[in-house]
Amino acid sequence: MNWEPDVDVVVPCYNVEHIINKCIKSLLRQYYNNNKINIYLVDDGSTDKTGDILDSFGRYNNINIIHHKKNMSQSSARNTGIREGNSEVICFLDSDMIVNKNWILTHIDILSDRNIVGVVGDQILPKGEIAKPLDKYLYNKRRGARQFTKNVSISFPYFLFSNASLKRSVFNTIDVFDEKFNSYGGEDTELAIRLWEAYPTSLRFSPHAISENHGNQKFEDFCQKMYEYGQKNFLLLIKKHPKYLNKLGGKYINSVKGYVIFNPINRFVVYLLGLIIENYWLTRYLVVDHVIRGARKTKKKDYNPNP
Repeated sequence: MNWEPDVDVVVPCYNVEHIINKCIKSLLRQYYNNNKINIYLVDDGSTDKTGDILDSFGRYNNINIIHHKKNMSQSSARNTGIREGNSEVICFLDSDMIVNKNWILTHIDILSDRNIVGVVGDQILPKGEIAKPLDKYLYNKRRGARQFTKNVSISFPYFLFSNASLKRSVFNTIDVFDEKFNSYGGEDTELAIRLWEAYPTSLRFSPHAISENHGNQKFEDFCQKMYEYGQKNFLLLIKKHPKYLNKLGGKYINSVKGYVIFNPINRFVVYLLGLIIENYWLTRYLVVDHVIRGARKTKKKDYNPNP
């Protein structure tokens, strides 16, 4: 590979004392030229020992540690990392991820095509762990960008920033993350919409840029987060990009069709079926149902699909 750009790796960190040490070490073991990697660890007001663990890596010349005085948001933490660096390529990684040794190299290999500006990688269950029902949903081949090969252009719903890369130049066109998205979810989809509108054929998925996800969430906790997403950021996303109402799933909030599909009776039936059989579509229904219920919970006068 002839193209060997400098790379900034932005890692937003919040209360990840259980895994952040391994995350950072996996970044320090990359096959890519270490002199061309600059790591930005942004502690977003952690209340556990995350900040202390980050500081223990201060001896590395290519590691930059920034502390937010309070928890601000995933958007804010990523923007801090973006602004602190100046490399030609920016890789984004969530702090509960561990990456393989060719992670950066794989991203760069795809970005070396001048027509490609962004790459999203794949997530897998940590080696040796037994998949729980939520894991079987999260890592299902039907979910997200996994349905595409690396040579196929992907659209904004599939471009998430827990494991992704962009050429820095795109931010001259689309600007950074919207910090109004200051709670769970939606901030990456909002940026991905602007990215896709500016570069509709220039986003790719790589099944080889792999990260192990050590989030270890319970299904109930994940659904609660999706409910909270529905209450705030989901509606904010629709308000900011109303022309994508249907594609984002907003059509199910207050429509007749939405109430026919997402209602207490169907929810109860799906829940009972889920106790008997494990099925991707049943799990997906319950996850989406939490988003829709969260959105419906918001007072009707506060919901306006027009900006």
